[in-house]
Amino acid sequence: MGWLTFFKKNKDGRNVAEVPSVPVNASAVSTDNTSQLNGASVHDGQGIFLIYNYLRQDFETRGYNDALTSPDEGYRNDNIKLIKYDLEILIHQVRTYHDSLMKDIEFHIHSRERAGLIDLVDELRIKQTDLLDHIEKVKTFEQALQIDTGLYERAILSYKRGFMKGMASITQAYLLTKRF
Repeated sequence: MGWLTFFKKNKDGRNVAEVPSVPVNASAVSTDNTSQLNGASVHDGQGIFLIYNYLRQDFETRGYNDALTSPDEGYRNDNIKLIKYDLEILIHQVRTYHDSLMKDIEFHIHSRERAGLIDLVDELRIKQTDLLDHIEKVKTFEQALQIDTGLYERAILSYKRGFMKGMASITQAYLLTKRF
């Protein structure tokens, strides 16, 4: 930046120096989030990590807001069922993703083995082992969901707590502040 451009104003009235410039090679940077088949583990924001992200949601705030919308026990129970059904859908989605990824890894193992790429095959087998561990964890989630235990239960308890807080908030706001 030259000395004279420091005081120069652009069309918005801001100094030219304040406007960030785009690097020349910015288009060369890839924002591809797809799974790469090199490295030590299968972690691409997909698979079991979708389940963990779902269960980390703020179900307490969701329950609180739902109670403010409709403080009805039937409404609460329906929303609890929806949480469970959404998790079931997500588990099925993750299982499909894992099955597809396993087929891809097996194909690459066999074809790279035939080509004599021993180190690459070893890396792929590590990925395959990690993927098998993830598949087992998803099966555990699925079994726990069927008997309403595990991390799913944490989400439900959080939702119920929020719902109860919302109902208490309604009572506090409308009845306990009234003077007789």
